[in-house]
Amino acid sequence: MRLVAAALFWIFAAAPASAALNAEAFSAYGRGDYENAVALATRSGDAEDLALAARAMNAVAYFDDGRKSARRTADGAFDIAEQAIALDPNLPEAHLQAAISLALKGARMSPVKAFFSGLAAKARRKIDDALALDPDNAWALSTSAAWRIEVARRGGGSLYGADPVAGHREFMRARAIAPENLTIAYECALRLAADGRAEWRDDALAALDAALAARPETKFEADIQQRARDFKSAIAAGPDAEKEFISRQP
Repeated sequence: MRLVAAALFWIFAAAPASAALNAEAFSAYGRGDYENAVALATRSGDAEDLALAARAMNAVAYFDDGRKSARRTADGAFDIAEQAIALDPNLPEAHLQAAISLALKGARMSPVKAFFSGLAAKARRKIDDALALDPDNAWALSTSAAWRIEVARRGGGSLYGADPVAGHREFMRARAIAPENLTIAYECALRLAADGRAEWRDDALAALDAALAARPETKFEADIQQRARDFKSAIAAGPDAEKEFISRQP
């Protein structure tokens, strides 16, 4: 089963011992210099820095159209996220970046291979770990929502216990917690529209409008907003164009 590559995230909190490095690494991430961000963030070996490095690698994998190269990058992100978890098991961001890397890898595999790899269950465990540590984390809720809707949509609902109705509730909660978050709004719009339920259509379109109205704060968010514009255009072009756009998303 192909997995959802859910919303990427980072709540940046620099550790005092490496504040300068963290600031420099996050600045590199913000301007889209992901390679430099990884190099800077892995230098200190702090859990927060390693989670940032994993986030940067996940950003690369998210926008990489090459299936093999995206899988390799996602594998690297997972390894770094696991290092962060080993250093600080109580860091929600590390667990979530691990989940996102698994989802990105699954999205670039054949449905059969992804199914037998068990990536859906592995990603779910990482998401649950993040939510156990921070139940009101909007990013974790959004990622959980996307997992539930996409796994169910791709036929794994009964096997993995993926409930799209619960996913819709989580998306609404995430949007209420962080109403101006561009990436969460886009993910909400994309996944609800992909599910196709008429009763969720207004929520999907409202979230898409929110993503378009938001002010990007990073290169990643600017690129996500461009995808939101393309999605809006596809919707305007009709159902076939909308479905085709959705099918191309990780």
